[in-house]
Amino acid sequence: MADTPTAADRLDDFHQRALDHTRASLAHMARYGIEPEGRVALFLPPDARQQEIHRMPYEHAARQVVTYTTEPGEFTALCPFSGLPDSGTVRIEYVPGSWLLELKSLKYYLMSWRHVGAAQEDITALVFEDLMRHLDDPHRLVVTTDYTVRGGIHTVCSVDSRDQPERNSAAVGSVGLGAEAGPAGDGATS
Repeated sequence: MADTPTAADRLDDFHQRALDHTRASLAHMARYGIEPEGRVALFLPPDARQQEIHRMPYEHAARQVVTYTTEPGEFTALCPFSGLPDSGTVRIEYVPGSWLLELKSLKYYLMSWRHVGAAQEDITALVFEDLMRHLDDPHRLVVTTDYTVRGGIHTVCSVDSRDQPERNSAAVGSVGLGAEAGPAGDGATS
């Protein structure tokens, strides 16, 4: 029987991964002349997030819009410059192809970002990529993050499948939510 890691072993591994990633992030920022201000805290890399989101088949001909929105403050990640929490809401809007996201699994996926340090824009893109991979063939997918104001700046990031050239085909992007989208994503709604 293989040795099962103890809680202390898992904590040591967590700490070492966070330390390694934080150091790598600080070195990356330094290459661009960026020095963190204030206290620096440890955070994990984005690949530490939950990698699996369960899905269920969508077996209907009807095209419907499915929207999931977290409550304010329910979604958090860490600022890679300070280690302080960035909180906000995540809005996921999609028209299912073959699959639906299973909600409990989606909730755990979103919670898995809590110890991850990454830029708000990177997190939005990564959530979009993860959901697109799990949904496989949605007719449309939009991921929007709306972060709590920090430093007097309100950040809202959005990634829309209709704006992605590699997925902008007859199957993806042609179904508008309130407006028809043309081949180049014309008619996008906000």
